[in-house]
Amino acid sequence: MQFHAIQCWEPSNINDPMMRAAEQLYEQTLDPDERIPWMWIEKSVSGGSKPGGWRKHLILAAPGGAAASPEQLAGYLYGAFIPGYGGYLCYVGVADWARRMGVATELYEAFYAAMRADAQAADEPLPFVIWESHRPDDDPKLWNARVRLFERVGGLWIEGVDFLAPNFSEEADEPVPLQLFVKPMDKPAAAFHEQRLRGVIHGLHERVYRIDEGDPLYDGTMTLGCRPRLVPARLAAALLSV
Repeated sequence: MQFHAIQCWEPSNINDPMMRAAEQLYEQTLDPDERIPWMWIEKSVSGGSKPGGWRKHLILAAPGGAAASPEQLAGYLYGAFIPGYGGYLCYVGVADWARRMGVATELYEAFYAAMRADAQAADEPLPFVIWESHRPDDDPKLWNARVRLFERVGGLWIEGVDFLAPNFSEEADEPVPLQLFVKPMDKPAAAFHEQRLRGVIHGLHERVYRIDEGDPLYDGTMTLGCRPRLVPARLAAALLSV
């Protein structure tokens, strides 16, 4: 059997059978309380980006790239460049059969490249790319694997913050506590002091979730004792042993 290296691309047609495969993988790899409706993601393919607005990207990965068959879909990533803020990586997932093949790493690198291109097109700096991850308290092996990936792709953990995000499940209304990870881009890691990190967290609430000070999710995240600091991603693995 001929081996084809994993390649990443952005689909341009929502009727492409690969889109149905991506939807299925999306639902398989994310809990209902963490994911937005798939139709919102489809809009990034069919509707494009408005001038001055978010530049959204759905990136797929498969052996051989876009020429692969739907059953060969190895992974997906969805995120956006947010003008005046930075890169926001929303979701990433890898098929079970494709694990340990470097799929997630390829997807992250493709997303970083898309963010650099978007920032250049907007004539803006790209200070960072940020993403969230839900810690599965009952599966330390899975969490440790995620943390190792984040370390490989240059992510740093914002220690000292449990970021409270809305619950998208129709069956529950409890917020989802997330851990935040940042990949410094145009700015060095040393530039992300406590006040700057507070601004990054505030921007995530405001720009992504439309939440501001006074909202229970905001106030529950930015507590009086909150002292965010940027540390190696691997230190987040210790959360499950506390």
